[in-house]
Amino acid sequence: MSIQHNQGGLTAQQKQQFLDDGFLFVRNVLPDEALQPLIDELAQKVDDGTRAAVKHGILDPSDTYEDEPFDTRLGMVSSACSDPNWIWSNYFRDQKIRTAGMFTLRTAPALLDVIASLIGEEILAHPQFNYRAKLPYQDITVIPWHQDLAYLIPEEAGETLVVNVWLPLIQATEENGCMQVIRGSHRFNLIDHNYQDPTPGHTGGRGISDVELPPGDIVTAELDGGDVLLTSERVVHRGLPNRSNTVRWSVDTRYSQIGLPTGRASVPGFVARSRVNPESVAKSHHDWNRLFA
Repeated sequence: MSIQHNQGGLTAQQKQQFLDDGFLFVRNVLPDEALQPLIDELAQKVDDGTRAAVKHGILDPSDTYEDEPFDTRLGMVSSACSDPNWIWSNYFRDQKIRTAGMFTLRTAPALLDVIASLIGEEILAHPQFNYRAKLPYQDITVIPWHQDLAYLIPEEAGETLVVNVWLPLIQATEENGCMQVIRGSHRFNLIDHNYQDPTPGHTGGRGISDVELPPGDIVTAELDGGDVLLTSERVVHRGLPNRSNTVRWSVDTRYSQIGLPTGRASVPGFVARSRVNPESVAKSHHDWNRLFA
């Protein structure tokens, strides 16, 4: 199994394993102080959404579950709403937030050390990133088999190593909808993404049909908060359905080498680390947001 413990960047063996398999699990990469600011922001959004649901008459004021922990509260208030998807649709459907917490997570030194092991010290925080709140038994957030390159402009970014980091904010298990990857599937070129999830309102339903899946071991990525799954832009992976009572909170954040095509030219990324041009490094989420002004 490609599971290693992190001690400031990757070992030569880990790097080789990433190249061989197309993915790598690395344990204990992120300290609590890298994760907690974003968790606090998302917990506040849960609270805001809960209050709004009460105000709109969708949730009974006695069903706000204020004492429930982060991993279960959104699921419990949502199931108590007259429309179980109302809070998610209004507060969590947009999965891109350029906040202080997201910036802190995406620029965590320990995480950038790992990325630098694969692409060098000139690191662009790629335009493509998401946080995800996968509610219990919510089919519209189940992601089918796919390659990340298919969601970029492949003609532009086909030669760029884009390292995707998938990291859970709470424990991710097979039951609550963790990731699965197909070992060695990055060796295949871009596969046709002809499958379309039929669920109405699906958030990312375009994928690879079962008959077109490449051969390889299917590996289930059960991770704790602070662990990461690294994947390359061509490796085939999916998110499982959440069949638990916890919300599967996670982030996927991508990185590529500064100056290489991102496949998302219309959206800026920010410089997360640079030894060549250190004054170009974004210091805060305000620098990130200024790129969009």
